[in-house]
Amino acid sequence: MTIWTGKEVARYIEQPPEVKINPNGVDVRASEVWMLKPKTIATLHGDTRKVEPPMVKLEPNKEGFYILKEGFYQVRFANKVTIPPHAVGFCFPRTSLNRLGMIKSETGLWDSGYSGFGTQSVYVAVNEFRIHKDECWFQFTLMDMKEEVDHLYKGHWQGERPAMASGPGQRPGEKPEAKK
Repeated sequence: MTIWTGKEVARYIEQPPEVKINPNGVDVRASEVWMLKPKTIATLHGDTRKVEPPMVKLEPNKEGFYILKEGFYQVRFANKVTIPPHAVGFCFPRTSLNRLGMIKSETGLWDSGYSGFGTQSVYVAVNEFRIHKDECWFQFTLMDMKEEVDHLYKGHWQGERPAMASGPGQRPGEKPEAKK
């Protein structure tokens, strides 16, 4: 596999908001941050994907900072990403976040054909992590595949979107509404 240049990756990420183009990918911001409460029960079975109690959406404070206490969070991209048929997507934390005590939980790759405002999971290992709403959280990159796939992603998370998009939002862990 070959890693794409940031300039190439940027063609598959809708803007605004503006992304920061790096040599080997693009830095992206968050549109939503959700906290998973301690002692949550998660269920995965067939089409069921849920957490009880539900995740709590966080808002930035009056200075524009998300205040994250030690724990687990899901972060939704502010940019829609579309993975072309001849590529696979990968998302990595910005190294500054790692150095300051935020750890991105590894997730699977982003399949060819996926399109949406994806989410990434992070664990805050310090007592409190303050991150401004305008900061970039992740670096997203694409890699070429040996050959084009014979079918594109049509899974559960296709079309995920932030609550601020038109219509009712979709919380992390909820299935997207059926397309009309």
